[in-house]
Amino acid sequence: MNIDRTRTILEDLEQTLLQFMRRHRVTHEEYRCATNILVGSTKAGEESLLYDVFLEAEATDNGNIDKQGSVEAIEGPFYLPNAPTLKAPYVLPQRRDEVGDVLFFRGSVSSPDGVLLAGVEIDMWQADAEGRYSNVHPAVPEWNLRGRFRTDPDGTFEVRTIVPPPYEIPKDGPTGVVLNTLGRHFFRPAHLHLKVRHPRYTELTSQLYFDGGAYLDSDVANAVRKDLVMRLMRRDRPNDLSIRGLHNPYFEVRYDFVLEPRRAADMLPSA
Repeated sequence: MNIDRTRTILEDLEQTLLQFMRRHRVTHEEYRCATNILVGSTKAGEESLLYDVFLEAEATDNGNIDKQGSVEAIEGPFYLPNAPTLKAPYVLPQRRDEVGDVLFFRGSVSSPDGVLLAGVEIDMWQADAEGRYSNVHPAVPEWNLRGRFRTDPDGTFEVRTIVPPPYEIPKDGPTGVVLNTLGRHFFRPAHLHLKVRHPRYTELTSQLYFDGGAYLDSDVANAVRKDLVMRLMRRDRPNDLSIRGLHNPYFEVRYDFVLEPRRAADMLPSA
């Protein structure tokens, strides 16, 4: 973002907020209550949670206008860089007794003209069966259900993990105060988080949901879009189980990513 655009946006935001305050006759007491909530969300360790719940989906939608590749999704507040690099066959790091139904997530990565892309890095993270994220919740081992892997030479991938559940976002802090005031619930539908990277293509942030899941139509973050919903398939036939070497039913989902080429100007090294 260049300085002129930054200045334009900030000045417009300032005038919009001032007009809002005049229209509603916001008092100093009400103003201070609002700023305490905003500052308190950071002090409470919620960082961007409050803003992500109310604003991130709109910013993401704006970025999807005229997009050539797969639709972008919200990142959320729980992404961490430098997750472990996995070795094939890919399995997200798990505890020995990890709770949850086995899930195989597979798909492909291609360019807009259909060329399948080898060696694309997929950075994946998700909640455990209790809706908790590693490196965030102290009871979950570090890097649990977080990992990076790559597409095969034919542009396809497959990784084993567990089916995540819907979960409540933190509700005991300032974000909870705001949602309680509005009379809204705190649930997000079950989802997988991903970042898809290739040096010649724009990085894609995705968040994928499961058809038929709870809260798809009332996500607290208002982030579900139809192009992000996958078909969840149960596999329980003896032949399916023998192929995977499993004894209990498991699930499969598929999603095919399309990456948008980077502009030539974006690929030049910075001065």
